[in-house]
Amino acid sequence: MSEPIQLTIVIAAIVFSAAYAIWRIRKSLKDKSGACSGCPLKETCEKNKKNNH
Repeated sequence: MSEPIQLTIVIAAIVFSAAYAIWRIRKSLKDKSGACSGCPLKETCEKNKKNNH
């Protein structure tokens, strides 16, 4: 592949990943259920918190 195409792909990946990160941070700050909302490991984390305290 030529260099401009590779550069375009890398820039697009960085932009999309940054946008996703911003969206997740904003969602976790706005959501009343907390940052763990929708996380598949939420139940496991809550069990560990209860057992440690």
